[in-house]
Amino acid sequence: MRRRFPAIAVLAVACAVAAVAAPTQATSLHQTQWDVYLSGKQTVTWSFAAERPEECTAYYGTSSEAARGAGSIRMTFETPKKKPLWAETYLSGKKLRFLSFSTDGWSLPATWTKQGAFSVSQGKPCGSAADDPEPLPKIADNTGCGTRKLKLNPSLDWSKGDLTVLGSLTPYPSLITCPGVFEQAMQADSEVDCPPRDKADGSSGTQLQEIPIPAPVSEFTAGKKFTAETNYKYLCEYPSSWPGKPPLKVTIANSYEVVFKPRGR
Repeated sequence: MRRRFPAIAVLAVACAVAAVAAPTQATSLHQTQWDVYLSGKQTVTWSFAAERPEECTAYYGTSSEAARGAGSIRMTFETPKKKPLWAETYLSGKKLRFLSFSTDGWSLPATWTKQGAFSVSQGKPCGSAADDPEPLPKIADNTGCGTRKLKLNPSLDWSKGDLTVLGSLTPYPSLITCPGVFEQAMQADSEVDCPPRDKADGSSGTQLQEIPIPAPVSEFTAGKKFTAETNYKYLCEYPSSWPGKPPLKVTIANSYEVVFKPRGR
């Protein structure tokens, strides 16, 4: 004769099985390791124009003076297809946890190009004769301008729905004989809060401008390939101590993407 188990006992066994299976299912759905691919560019452009009028009313007057300059710094980078970056996400309670690091540091191929020209022209000294020659302009050395193959050392961070990518070039391209963003003769005030000083500043052209990129939790928990990207532009003006305080104009344009692909899928 078949034995019948009480309904309460059957329900208890079913709940116990569900309790054991639930954590495993949640882990498989919401804990993901990612291959991460970063690619894009950042361009810094600058221009400056200033004039000092002639003042020859006094015996030792001042001749006129004019400064002109413009240039750009361009950085491009891309993760090799066979050497992706790494990240892991999982849910702890209702919060997404994001991990991404390399004990040896990451290094991506990067191309860095710097171009520029800057000169200061001075008028004839006070009291000069009409047929006296004009003084030769002071032209900044640009023999080091050009393109270099360098490395970008990136890092990834995520918090509250925003992804942040940071990175700087190595080796640092120092002692480059090519006019740059802040030439000394511009006399520009580089302490102006633009871009925001509480974030990494890309105006030197050697590191990525810090920009939060939207990457919602739902993209990570879906466990599918997705792309986070930015296309942003900063326009900054730094006043100089030339007459009238003409500004040094600097534009930082960013265009890069981060592709997250579930590892092994």
